[in-house]
Amino acid sequence: MQTTLLKPLALLLLALFTAAAPLRAQTPEARPGRPEIRAYYQANVLPVVRQQRQKLDAQLSAADQTQLATYRAQLRDLRQRGQALRLHLRPAGEATQARPALTDAQRQQVQQLRAEGQAIRQNVAQLARKYEAAIAQLAQEIAPQKARWQADIQALADKNASPEQRVSRGRHGLSILDKPARFLLFEVPAPVSATPAAAGSTVFPNPAVSTAQLEFAVKKAGPVTVEVLDGRGTVLRTLVQNEPREKGLHTVSTSVEELPAGTYFYKITTRTGVETQRFVRQ
Repeated sequence: MQTTLLKPLALLLLALFTAAAPLRAQTPEARPGRPEIRAYYQANVLPVVRQQRQKLDAQLSAADQTQLATYRAQLRDLRQRGQALRLHLRPAGEATQARPALTDAQRQQVQQLRAEGQAIRQNVAQLARKYEAAIAQLAQEIAPQKARWQADIQALADKNASPEQRVSRGRHGLSILDKPARFLLFEVPAPVSATPAAAGSTVFPNPAVSTAQLEFAVKKAGPVTVEVLDGRGTVLRTLVQNEPREKGLHTVSTSVEELPAGTYFYKITTRTGVETQRFVRQ
């Protein structure tokens, strides 16, 4: 039973890792000539893919941008929970046969992770269908580059591969261009600012028992909305609704005593975008 459950858990973690961190997941890893391929990918492929993804951002509605930010936060949280469970099931330094048997609670965790991951991916796929035409156009714009990338990367792999390895001609991480949901999740890193107030938000204490205080930065004066979401992205409370706030640091608190133990999110919507901050109710 343990082996049966560990296998789907491993597959689940792989799927979550791919969805929650598309940039890293798409980077070629376990292939011959890996350092050269990685360097080529980062120098030639990623800049163009990021540029195309930024073009898509300009076409997303404000509501869809907010929803996408929530899905990303949910997937990051799910990935962390899955990794923690996997580390518990595969203690460092122990042989495979020495893994402890799964408890009923751990079996339920595996099933819950699978169900939550599937639900989130279905939601992302549904959102991506709204922008399939736009994504297809963006992919078509770089079709010539894609063909060149594929040939160049394959040449690098063949140069370092044995004859047996050359038989399998993989896509070397370029499949993100053909998968609308994965491309939608692709997150372009925001430029780093030297202003401390732009560093992001924090929750204290975290985990929280009675009260969770959020500190967040407003980068441009304007209306601000702060909401509390559950682990599935459902809005539980609206703490601030389109209230004008000046540029700078702000705080807001909420009682969590009546919330069940689990993972929750603050969602902060300002003129410059949407940010989510995870916290745990003990």
